[in-house]
This record gives sequence, C-alpha cells and structure tokens, in this order.
Amino acid sequence: MRFRTPRDDYDFDIPDEWWSFAELDQLVSTPGPYYPYKSADAVQIVLLSDIEPPQRSKAIEPFKKYKLVPLLLAFRSPECGLPPIQLVELEDAVYRYRVTNGYHRFYSSIAVGYSHAPAVLFPK
Repeated sequence: MRFRTPRDDYDFDIPDEWWSFAELDQLVSTPGPYYPYKSADAVQIVLLSDIEPPQRSKAIEPFKKYKLVPLLLAFRSPECGLPPIQLVELEDAVYRYRVTNGYHRFYSSIAVGYSHAPAVLFPK
C-alpha cells in the first residue's frame, strides 16, 4: 500500500501482506485515540505534519517487519498503548520537529489515518 506524508512531500510503501496480516484492509475508519503506553507529564500531542519525515539511506529497506507489523496490530487493538515518538525541536527549518526515536511509529500513524501523535520533546 502506498501512502503520502501529511504535507504531500514524501511517499512510502507498506507491503500489502503486512497490511493484510494486521487486518487493516478491513479498517473502516481511523482507529480510536492513540494512547502512549505510559502516562508521562512530558507527553504532548503534536501534528504529524509538523514532523520532518525521517528518511533512511536508499540502500536500506525503509521498514523492518518485526517492528512495523506489531505497531499495525496495536492500532487495531482497543487497548493500543505505544511509546510516544521522541522528537527534537528544529529552529529555522521547514518542519518544527525531527524524529530521534520512533521512525516506524511516525509512518504507521500516518498510514492508519492519524493527524496527531503523542510525542516527547528532548533538548537538542
């Protein structure tokens, strides 16, 4: 399945087999709220369109099955609890934030239809 980032500036693919295995081909609407797995005062809800799409070298597969499929399954669960995406704030940049930890969470959140995600901001 092919997806686009919120600003329409980057395309990415999730293998159809992974998407089907997680039964997301049967998803009628966006899943319920995306709850971070731990309650933390530092967790903020940020727009995915404010996050710079992280990119890997063209020589590396963009997604690891053992990381992405469990995330996709979690989004189908009514008890979805995932770690927040870890970000740093950018200055004088096109995007407001950069991912430091949460590459797969960023892309899977977009794929299932979220516009926002829980995040923790870290100093530069």
